[in-house]
Amino acid sequence: MRTAFLKMMMLAGLGVLASGCAAPGLSAADAARLQKLEDREQILELMTAYGNTLDRRDFAAFGRLFAEDAEYGSGPGATRGRTAIQAQLERTLTSNPSGLPAPNFHIFFNPSVQVAGDTATATSLGAYTAPDPAGGATRMVFFVSYQDTLVRQDGRWLFRKRVVGSGAPPALTR
Repeated sequence: MRTAFLKMMMLAGLGVLASGCAAPGLSAADAARLQKLEDREQILELMTAYGNTLDRRDFAAFGRLFAEDAEYGSGPGATRGRTAIQAQLERTLTSNPSGLPAPNFHIFFNPSVQVAGDTATATSLGAYTAPDPAGGATRMVFFVSYQDTLVRQDGRWLFRKRVVGSGAPPALTR
């Protein structure tokens, strides 16, 4: 009985932390810092899921990474809306216009994330790799930079705008 009571109290304490309320003994500043760290971690997981869902060709899961009113790409040719973004990437990857051999995959690195409440901005770099046709090694097919605007909706972080740049990336700022 005592063990069950202790487990229940521990779960209740975790529920308080997960709900964003300060746990007893946790200052408001510490609770805010913890929330910012959790937000940053969730955003990094979102950025990783971007490549993972595309690499698995799970386009439905890929689409769920974007807000309904999201924008993807750059300039006047940017794709708008979750469904259109999902369809565009599905068309591109399944048609394999570059004829890349499998397995090919995304890599993301050098993320910089700034959180402000329920919105955030981020910059990162990425690469797409594929086996070298000459054999053996994996080669980098292209290098990209990302400039993201993110939003928390229903407790989840989503891409609201993802600007993809090619070639030399812009300078990353902190």
